[in-house]
Formats: sequence, structure tokens, C-alpha cells
Amino acid sequence: MSIAPDPSVQVFDIPATYILVGIAATTLGAVVQGSVGFGLAVVSAPILLMVAPQFIPGSMMFAANVLTLLMLARERESMVSGEVMISSVARLLTTIPTAYLIAAVDQRTFSILFSLAVLGIVAVSFSGYVMPLTRLNLAIASGVSGVSNTISSIGGPPMALVYQTQTGPHIRATLSAIFFVGSSISMLCLWWVGKFGWRDVVLGLLLLPGILLGFSLSRYTAAKLDQIAMRPAVLGVAGMSAAVILARALMATSG
Repeated sequence: MSIAPDPSVQVFDIPATYILVGIAATTLGAVVQGSVGFGLAVVSAPILLMVAPQFIPGSMMFAANVLTLLMLARERESMVSGEVMISSVARLLTTIPTAYLIAAVDQRTFSILFSLAVLGIVAVSFSGYVMPLTRLNLAIASGVSGVSNTISSIGGPPMALVYQTQTGPHIRATLSAIFFVGSSISMLCLWWVGKFGWRDVVLGLLLLPGILLGFSLSRYTAAKLDQIAMRPAVLGVAGMSAAVILARALMATSG
């Protein structure tokens, strides 16, 4: 059943009803990311793309950066600065090459192969295999995450596979710092090419009620996950992320 927008109330040509849907989707996404360490985009981006694609990617990145700062402030004692440095350098090194990759490689093919690979690794991880958190694995995962984030707007799964055995505070704090640096670089690049501006900032501000509410709720869900099931939750969100990427790619191919 489609949502009937109110054409009398609009912001940047977006009906108020759709903005409320976006806030609700962002609330749910913020609860997931605030609990697990990532997942805002995988939950909210598909919904925003359907009702108001103007929010993607710039406004979503802006709102996500606010969430990562809030999470980092909440659990800053658990952040490992060395891991943030390694990951940030690896992600930065993939920013420019990815622009050429997008031009030279079929994005749908990449998304399909990437998502299938992640789903396969998640399945193996559930069977008992653990990818250790080493400098090399972190650098590789971060580079792949940077490419995936640029192509599909979802970069969490590769990082989740490396951090799956770490404690909840360690995952949330360190990934928040990593994602903040990565998203800031992405927004700067978008601004440089004329794809990010004050319009995106205003639309991002409209999503902040959802960010703040979801972050507040995640205090309780994060504590529960830390006690009972952090690793399955991380792998589950990673698998869901890969499934969303795969579904997008397949729908684009069929269309």
C-alpha cells in the first residue's frame, strides 16, 4: 500500500509525510548501529531511496556522522587509535581508485560478487571460523569497505568480519571513529565535485530526530547485546547488509 503524501507541506520538494517516514527509518537504523557498531545505512537507505532519494548519499552521510560522533563520545575509552589510523589510511587509498573502478567496471557485477562473498564468509563464520583482527586483515577489510561504501553506500560488512570477536564497546567505538573519518572524506569529495552542499546539510538535519532517538534507545539494546550475543548480532547485520546489496543489484539487473 503506498503512502499518500501531503503536497501542501514540503521541504525541498519532499512531502512532509515522506520526511516522517525517513525519520522513522533513521530511528530504526540508529538503534541497530548504536547497538552493533554499524547498520544505519543498510536499514534506512533502502527506505529513503524509495520515498525520498534526495536524502542519498550526502544527507545520509551527514546524519550518520552525527551518530558516529555520539557513539564515539559515549564509548571513547574503548577506541583503539592504532586501528583507526590503519583503517583510515587504507580507506583513503581506495577513494581515488574507486572513482576509476566505477567508470571501468560494471557496478552491478561488483555488487553481486561482493555480496555473495560476504554471505559466504558470514556462513563460514557461523560454522565456527574466525577471521583474526590483524593489521593486514584490517587494512584489507578497510580497503574493501571503502570501495563498497562508494559503490553501494554500505561499507560495514567487511569491517564486521574482522571485528566479529571483539567486545561490543571496542567495536562500536573504533568503528565509529573509522566511519567518521571515512564519511568526512566522502563528503569532502562530493563537495569537491559539486554533489554536496547546504541543501544536503539541511536535509540531514531533518533526519537528526531519528538519529537522536535511535541513539538514546541503543543504550539499552547495546547493553543487552554485550551480555548475550554480540558476535551473532554483528554477523547477522553483516549478512543482512550483503543481502540488501545483492537484492539491489539483482533488481537493477532485471530492470
